[in-house]
Amino acid sequence: MNQDNRLWILMSRRLSGEATPEEVDELHSLLEQSPNKQYLYSILHSWFSDAPSASTTSLPPEDPDFEDRFQRIIGVESESPAEGIIRPIRRRRLLYLTSVAASVIALCLLSWSLYKSHSAVRRPAEPPHREEVLAKAGTRTRLVLPDGSQVWLNSSSKLRYTNDFNKRSREVALEGEAYFNVTRDASRPFIVHTSSLDVKVLGTAFTIKSYPQDPTAETTLLNGSVEVTRKDNPNAARVILKPNEKLVFNRMVSPIETIAQNKPGIRVSPPPDIAVNSIPINIPDSNKVETAWMYNRLVFHGDNFRELTEKMERWYNVKITIRDSSLYTCRFGGTFANETIDEAFKALQLTSAKAFTYRIDGNEIELYAKY
Repeated sequence: MNQDNRLWILMSRRLSGEATPEEVDELHSLLEQSPNKQYLYSILHSWFSDAPSASTTSLPPEDPDFEDRFQRIIGVESESPAEGIIRPIRRRRLLYLTSVAASVIALCLLSWSLYKSHSAVRRPAEPPHREEVLAKAGTRTRLVLPDGSQVWLNSSSKLRYTNDFNKRSREVALEGEAYFNVTRDASRPFIVHTSSLDVKVLGTAFTIKSYPQDPTAETTLLNGSVEVTRKDNPNAARVILKPNEKLVFNRMVSPIETIAQNKPGIRVSPPPDIAVNSIPINIPDSNKVETAWMYNRLVFHGDNFRELTEKMERWYNVKITIRDSSLYTCRFGGTFANETIDEAFKALQLTSAKAFTYRIDGNEIELYAKY
C-alpha cells in the first residue's frame, strides 16, 4: 500500500473516531511530510467535527487565497476572480466548496469502507499439494503428522499426504511398511490407503505392510480398533480387527470362483484370500516380527529363502540373486541386529538345512547351492 492510500485510510479512521493512538501518531507523522494534505485535513476535520446545518454555515477563517488554495489541494483548477466580484457570488462559491468538501469526506469514508470489506474477505485457499516422506533402503524414518499422529517408516517405504491434512479429513497413502500411533479424533477418522487395502481407525496403534512386490499385504493391530476394506471389492464385508490380531491379504488369489480343470461343469471355491490370525502377546514388541524393525532388529520366523532375502535387500540396501531354485525350500528363524551382511550370511550358513555359498560384489550378492 503506497503512502497516499495509507494517508487517506488513516484520515478516514481519525475522522470517524475509529483510529487507535498508534494510528493517530502515524497520521500526524505522514501529515508533517505532506503540508498540502495537512491543510486539507484541517479543513475536513473542522467540517467533520462541526458539520453545517440548515440554519448555520461554518466558514473557514477569512483568507484571501483560501478558495484558490482549497481548489488546488483537491485538484480543481481555480479561476481568477473577476474584478468587482459581488458578495452573493462569493457565497455561492463557498457553498460549492462546502459541497466539494462533503464529497471528499464521503469518498474518504467510502474508501475506508471498501478497504475494511476487502480486508475481511478471505483470500482463496491455496490448492492442496502432495507431501511425501521416504525411508530409503537400509534406513528407518520417524515423522509426526499435523494432527500429532506418529508414524515410523521401515526401509524402502513411502508415505504421502496433502498439505491440507487434518483440516477436513485425515488420509494418507502408504507404500511399504509403517507403524502408526494415531491421535484420536472421532469427527475425523484416520484412513490409510494401500494398493490392496484401506484401513480406517479413530485412535489406535497398528502396523501395515504393503510392499508392491510382496504377494501379501498385512495389517496388525496392537491396541484400539481398525476397520479393513478390500480395495478390489469395497462392497465386500469389512473386517474389524481386535488387539493382537493380524490380517493377511493374499493378492495372488483371485476372488472369483474357478472351474476345475479335467472336471468340466464342477465349480470349486478358491482358497480364502484373507486370513486373520492372533499374534503372541507374551513377548515384547522388540522381538515380534511385526514391530521388531522399529527397534533396529530384523526378526524372521519360518521365512523361506525368497522371503528372507527380500527382507535383507531392504534392510541392508543390497540386491540378492538366488542362482539355485533348490534353496527356495529352506526356512529360517532368527534375529539380526548389528550384524553386517557378510556376518548375517555366515550365520545363515550355520542354520540352513541345505548347504549354500554366496559371493558379494559391492551391493550385489549371489547365492548358490553347495553340493
